[in-house]
Amino acid sequence: MGTQGTVEIVGEDFSDARLDRREWTNRAYTACIFRDADLSGLSTNHVVFTDCDFTGADLSGSRHTATAFRSCTFTRTSLWHTEFRGSSLLGSTFEQCRLRPVVLDEVDLTLASLGRADLRGVDFTGCRLRETNLVEADLRTATLRGVDLSGARTTGLRLDGADLRGAQVGAALWMTAKLEGAKIDLTQAVAMAAAHGLIVEA
Repeated sequence: MGTQGTVEIVGEDFSDARLDRREWTNRAYTACIFRDADLSGLSTNHVVFTDCDFTGADLSGSRHTATAFRSCTFTRTSLWHTEFRGSSLLGSTFEQCRLRPVVLDEVDLTLASLGRADLRGVDFTGCRLRETNLVEADLRTATLRGVDLSGARTTGLRLDGADLRGAQVGAALWMTAKLEGAKIDLTQAVAMAAAHGLIVEA
């Protein structure tokens, strides 16, 4: 048992396990393997996953509140209709995952890797995407109002039709992302012009 009654599980292999519709609270999984496991409908609250492997796992319809996935691997993982609320995906890697539709409410995606991810139309309001890998990701029509994108890698990022008003972005985004039809505010417009070598005068 961990501190404050937290159950700690280290190095366990749950590959191919049927763990659907379970309710997990106050647990900590470290270096555990969930390859091809059925975790559909799973509900977690105050759970921490560290260095866990979810390759091929089914997390569809799962709900995660105040839960952290730290440096976890999601490859060909089904996450559609999954909800993350007040949670963290710090440093986790997503490859070839089914992510839409997904709910991200006050989620920390700092240092996460979402390269080439299909996140069209996703609402990122209240999320942090600091230093996140978004290379060639598809965020067309996504809502990113007020989102922190500082240091994010944005080469080839598709933001066509996205709402970026109030978002904190680096100068590189204005040069490397596709922004046709994106909504930006006046301050961002000036920054975008400066990034392209233009001089804005009243």
